[in-house]
Amino acid sequence: MTDSAGKQQNPETLRLRKVALEAAEAGLFVFPVREGSKLPAFHGKNDCKGRGVCADGHQGWEQRSTRDPEQIRRWWSQTPWNVGIACGPSRLLVIDLDVLPERGVEWKDLAKGWPVLDRVAAAHGAQIPATYAVTTPSGGGHLYYRMPDGLELRNTQGGVGHSIGPLVDTRAGGGFVVGAGSVRPEGRYTVAFHGVIEDLPGWLADLLSPPPQPEPRAVPLQLSTRRANAYIAAILDAEADNVSSALKGQRQITLLNSARTLGRLVGGRELDEDNAREVLLQAATVHIGVDGMTRGEVERTIDRGVAYGKQAPRTIERRSDERDGENGSRS
Repeated sequence: MTDSAGKQQNPETLRLRKVALEAAEAGLFVFPVREGSKLPAFHGKNDCKGRGVCADGHQGWEQRSTRDPEQIRRWWSQTPWNVGIACGPSRLLVIDLDVLPERGVEWKDLAKGWPVLDRVAAAHGAQIPATYAVTTPSGGGHLYYRMPDGLELRNTQGGVGHSIGPLVDTRAGGGFVVGAGSVRPEGRYTVAFHGVIEDLPGWLADLLSPPPQPEPRAVPLQLSTRRANAYIAAILDAEADNVSSALKGQRQITLLNSARTLGRLVGGRELDEDNAREVLLQAATVHIGVDGMTRGEVERTIDRGVAYGKQAPRTIERRSDERDGENGSRS
């Protein structure tokens, strides 16, 4: 095949262009990766000369990744670049299952990431839902999941911080993976499972979410006893409604935020902890057993959210009369 200028086009370039275009058609943001490598083709920040697309500031692979078919055709016009998938812009979290040996005592019997992931899932009373998956040239694997709305996750390294476990990394905001069809000297990235990209399971989103920074202690509200009781009742009703009406993909983050809100009142001794947990559990009951959400997952999310909220207690100073103070603020 020849291009518009009559030049013969490399069949491998055409093949990888097709790979990049199909990924973009599926809603993923792509960029060129060096031939036979997993390194971005674009220059790094330290090598940036501030010219061209970087005239107003460095533009790396994440900023330049695109779904624009015309830009993709230009990039893959002469060079058979591998195909990079930018996880952040694509709203993906990719679980990267490694195959390197791990010498840690607890995990010494596990030489691959898959058994580690299975063990962690079992510990949470969950299963790993089937989703679009890729086998890497080294024999590892990439499991693609959609990031829920309102959740922002970054890369994690196996066994470090808020990660899943040894030999299991994740790629999210600030990270990328090399897409199926790309080639390295060890072999080709191949599709292991052709299914759709499923939503990230709530228990994994919870496990990978770092704890929020404690909020500064709020100025106590000043309300009459009657208004204080009504205020707390309104919060309970509102948060229960938020949880019960949450949509798929937003259920876990909604439950976590509502648990944090009630946890603040628990921390301020304005709400009984058992009562707060019961309200949240009852509200979440409509989701249990739907799309893989389990009671154990719900209870763990509630526990975590309430614990966070208690770090920033919300208190009310009750007045003896019916006049409400003007210096309080709701949050």
